[in-house]
Amino acid sequence: KTTWGECAIVPMNIDFIILAAGKGTRMGGDSPKVLADLAGKPMLQHLVNTVEGFANSKASIIVGYKSKEVEQGIVSSKKLNFVNQSKQLGTAHAVKQSFPFLRKNSVSVVLYGDAPLVSKNTLNRLIKSASQGNLSLLTFIKDDPTGYGRIIRDTKNRIQKITEHKDATSTEKEIREVNSGILAIKTDILLKLMPSIKNNNVSKEYYLTDLVEIAIRNSLPVTATICDPYEVGGANNRQELHDLERLYQKRKGEELLEKGTIIADTSRLDIRGDIKIGKNTFIDINNVFTGNNVLGANVVVGPNCYISNSTIKDGTIIYANTVIESCLVGKDCKLGPFARIRGETELSDGAELGNFVEANRSNIGKRSKAKHLTYLGDAKLGKRVNVGAGTITCNYDGKKKHKTIIEDGTFIGSNSSLVAPLTLGEGSYTGAGSVITKNVPKGKLAVGRGKQVNLTKKK
Repeated sequence: KTTWGECAIVPMNIDFIILAAGKGTRMGGDSPKVLADLAGKPMLQHLVNTVEGFANSKASIIVGYKSKEVEQGIVSSKKLNFVNQSKQLGTAHAVKQSFPFLRKNSVSVVLYGDAPLVSKNTLNRLIKSASQGNLSLLTFIKDDPTGYGRIIRDTKNRIQKITEHKDATSTEKEIREVNSGILAIKTDILLKLMPSIKNNNVSKEYYLTDLVEIAIRNSLPVTATICDPYEVGGANNRQELHDLERLYQKRKGEELLEKGTIIADTSRLDIRGDIKIGKNTFIDINNVFTGNNVLGANVVVGPNCYISNSTIKDGTIIYANTVIESCLVGKDCKLGPFARIRGETELSDGAELGNFVEANRSNIGKRSKAKHLTYLGDAKLGKRVNVGAGTITCNYDGKKKHKTIIEDGTFIGSNSSLVAPLTLGEGSYTGAGSVITKNVPKGKLAVGRGKQVNLTKKK
């Protein structure tokens, strides 16, 4: 009998093999299944983000259908080896395509691009077992195991084989421990055992699950790392993708609750990217967060808001139906309801932009405010500026965008049109209903409107 590394030292290298060659016909559409969106990222991207966090790791992604589209759709901080499987002849055949990129002093870990939520902690446990010379399987307990391969153990609880559902006896069908397909094994052992996998089956495919019986025949211990079923949830069609999305969002909400966020309803919250939230922040219903967002402590986000790639500091209140895109919002600000803040706009502490106010590519100074029905485009407001209802900065002349600078303490009368380029000096004023086309000196009142004429109505 062969002895398989009884005194094995945990290897320094990890080689991930991610199978992502299938089309996914049941998903519908023409894009590869692994690029289907889950929480704002392709399913495959979730896996790549997880594995790139391992030191001394490499990843080979086995692609086939629309391989260039898959390659272009994934980003990583580490170099990825995209390996084309021109003919899809089974999972073992797919794994073989990665062999030129594997390191002999590594553990190889086989993952699936349509099962994207396995955690780093679970993979660490799987890899630790494999590094001791075992074929380590990732298994889970399924209440209804119909359709899954059963883990068959002997009287001493040792794994003997995996039996597919269609081949299982009535007794075996009662077993609830099932195979996820994910496994880890020392690479030098994998290279020795793989040639023994044959395609003597109806489909004429090479199945990676055959590795279990081959390992046992060669006296290689087969162990199981049991994980939460959530981590191995996959998606083969739109319904399964929908269910995985809802489960993912609920889990993300529960994680935030554990860290001190107050959430009105975890089933009505979507996080499509990465988010960090400080203590005692409240998130009301029907909010969507996309990209990378940071919320400070004691922030309040009202219902039906959309926040993307933004930082919102402590104590800020965001009222209902507000949109914030690529912005920096200071402490103790107030936004909305029905406000739209975008284009890398920055709000200093205590600033307020109220209902039906839009700000784009602008800077709003400390304690400055525009409370109603205003557009601020390419504007720079100093401290304690008060912008009256109905004001707009006319920043576009048909060819170029121009700046409006409003210095500290300026008061803009309601329904003013500020035609850029324009500077309003410190402590200046504009009369309500004015069209301001020239710079306003410090402390001056500018009135730019037609003379009122009162006419007698003819009888």
